[in-house]
Amino acid sequence: MKKRLLAVQGPLQFITGYIAFDWYSLREGEAEDSENVLLLYDFLCAPEVEPGIVNSIHALSRVATWSDVVFISGIEMAECAKGSYSASITRLRERVGHAHFDEIFLARDHVGDGSPLLMNTYSDATKLAYGDSFGLVGQQNSFPSSDGRSRLRSAASALKQTVRRAVYGEAAQIPFDAAVLTLPLDMSGTYLSTVPLLVPAKRHAINTVKGLNQLLPALQAYTQSLIAQGSGPKDHLFLLSNLSASGLTSLEGEIALYVEIVEHTVPRGSTVFVKHHPRSSHQVLDAVVDRLAPHYRTVVLDDADMSRMPIEIWTDLIDHCIVVPIFSTSAINLKYLFGKDVLLPLNEDRIRRHFLPDKADYARSVDRMIRESIDNLDSWDGRSALWARSA
Repeated sequence: MKKRLLAVQGPLQFITGYIAFDWYSLREGEAEDSENVLLLYDFLCAPEVEPGIVNSIHALSRVATWSDVVFISGIEMAECAKGSYSASITRLRERVGHAHFDEIFLARDHVGDGSPLLMNTYSDATKLAYGDSFGLVGQQNSFPSSDGRSRLRSAASALKQTVRRAVYGEAAQIPFDAAVLTLPLDMSGTYLSTVPLLVPAKRHAINTVKGLNQLLPALQAYTQSLIAQGSGPKDHLFLLSNLSASGLTSLEGEIALYVEIVEHTVPRGSTVFVKHHPRSSHQVLDAVVDRLAPHYRTVVLDDADMSRMPIEIWTDLIDHCIVVPIFSTSAINLKYLFGKDVLLPLNEDRIRRHFLPDKADYARSVDRMIRESIDNLDSWDGRSALWARSA
């Protein structure tokens, strides 16, 4: 019997990872003969946000039977990573509670302590990448960093890491054995030339998403209550991002961008739906709602049990609304899954005014990737990269 690990860092990663995990097991004939473990780890968010994310993933995870479900908080993962790297591997293996896996599925092998540590801890396993969003890979060095730290702090961190490597050792650079990507987006332009690519069938992805929606009758009921508060099929749903927390703009710049986009998209007096990013705190959301309140009827997707669910499974609300994803690859996902055309509100002027100067090129690159990927869907063969960065 094979032991298989699905490791996720958020609700959307669970959806994407499970599509890859389930499809690959069917492809390999493993579905009836495997022991499956789900690991929730290192969400890269404020500690107070973690419980809501955990609850969302637990609700989604009922789509399958797991022999074990393990949660490692960001603080716990940082503790695991202290000291020598060999000791870190031992601590993580003990914390996960499993000495060996035949297969591990990770979104990526970088960012934070957890992903590279998992790659090293289970280095003998077949290592399969399912990508960020619905299949985003190669982003580690492809665009300017979105790390919000100052240059001084970044330099200090780099020095600290250099010293740590010299004293304690470091993670070995272990490659993935394959990439199982629903929507293969190669931000480096070269990643998929070195890693074998497998693409789950579109019907499998759609059926998985539909099944997750049907698994959550409370989400369906909540969605209907939201639609009842709207004004009709021309209601707009704005998907906020996580810009200031990612270091792409200031807190005020992020708030101002969202308010400006709403004001230039829908007339005053309209009903607008607003959904915050699953990893964000409510600080930005609350400020945006306060500024819109005098001029709009604002309906916030703020149910404690549902608000951090990815937009991809809110099928009735997607069908009802004009969706406006603000700096989000969900724009690609919605087109792929539902044939949903969305409004993309960024332009050169907004990027220049609202993003930090040293992050503007990054914002332009991501926005271009989103637009070109949507355009490519009509002619995509479903086997190769949907989009790859050109030189």
